[in-house]
Amino acid sequence: MRIAALAALALPILLALPATAQRVADQNAARGQLFGDRTVVSIQRHGFLTQGDIATLQAMPRVADLKYYGAMAAAPGAGLQAETTTGAFNYHSPARARAAALQGCEAKRRGGAACVIVADVLPRGFRPGQALTLNQDASRAVNGRALRRNGGVLAASASTGAWALGPDAATARANCGQGDCQVVVAP
Repeated sequence: MRIAALAALALPILLALPATAQRVADQNAARGQLFGDRTVVSIQRHGFLTQGDIATLQAMPRVADLKYYGAMAAAPGAGLQAETTTGAFNYHSPARARAAALQGCEAKRRGGAACVIVADVLPRGFRPGQALTLNQDASRAVNGRALRRNGGVLAASASTGAWALGPDAATARANCGQGDCQVVVAP
């Protein structure tokens, strides 16, 4: 009875967590789920975006080093070229990047329609539903030699995009520096 009650409490929490907080993969399995360094910008077209705004969004990868997972949010009443426009980059999932961009935009918005996502920065080949998603820098560590050189354990924060390596779970979580850091790659 007690276990069933705990399971009933834990299930909604686990379902709400992004994939990074739910699974622990070894390096080879993680490599098979992660992406390389190439990014794409997916533009979400809204009526308030001008042709010039769309051209600006399309040019972003050529003029800025945007790391996946990222998003840009804008206030429709202010337009893209406004101080309310907010970008959030190098998060561990598209959902977290979107949430951070919207939160930043809303904090600056003074009236008018709610902020909306105008662009997502994704790794080339991204498909929704990946079992493991890590930001570009953490993916590079797993895909390269850094993970093994630094102990083989990677912990990541689902909410901030922070991550760190360590020789064991406790060290990796401590190095990550956020209260929600969980081990996502381990030997």
